[in-house]
Amino acid sequence: MGRPGFKPGKGRQTFLGGFDSLSLPPDQGGTVVARVRGCDFPEDRYYHARHNVWVRSEEVGVATLGATSYGAALAVEFLAFVPKPDGTIVEADRAVGLLELAKTLISVRTPVPGTVIASNQAVVKRPETINEDPYGTGWLVKLRVSAGLDQVPGLLSGAAVAPAFEEAMRLDNFEGVRP
Repeated sequence: MGRPGFKPGKGRQTFLGGFDSLSLPPDQGGTVVARVRGCDFPEDRYYHARHNVWVRSEEVGVATLGATSYGAALAVEFLAFVPKPDGTIVEADRAVGLLELAKTLISVRTPVPGTVIASNQAVVKRPETINEDPYGTGWLVKLRVSAGLDQVPGLLSGAAVAPAFEEAMRLDNFEGVRP
C-alpha cells in the first residue's frame, strides 16, 4: 500500500544539464551522509522520512526546508509550487505549500513549527528546479523557528537517515534511480 506523500510517477522528462527524471542530478559537491537506492542525503541537514523533506539551519532562528532527492525522484515532474504566504504561522506536521504533479497535488509538510518568512520564487516560476537541485537552488521555504532542529521529534541525521529512508523506499516499492 505504501505511505502518503510522494508517489512514483510514470514517464520520463529530460532536464537542463543532460540528466533525466529517472537519473540522479549532477553531483553538487559536499559530503553525503547516506546514499540509499541511488538517492543522496547530504550531511549538513536533518531529514523527515514520512514528510520526505529536509531541513537545514541557516542562522539562529531560521531554517530552510526542501524536498529530498528521493521525493524528487518519486514525483518525476513538478508542475507548480504554491507556497503559503509569508507571515503564515504553521504548526509541526502542517502544510507550508502545495506541489502539483502530473496527476496529483501534494501538501509539503514541515516537521518544524514556525512562521513562513520566505518562499523560493525561483521554484514558483520554474518548479523543475526542485528536480535539478533539490538540496540547493530547489529549496522551498524558509521558516522562523524557536527550537533548535536537534530538539524536533522525528528529524533524523547521521546514521539514522539510511535505515529510515530504506524503509520508506521499501514501502513505496521504489527500486531506485539509475546512476
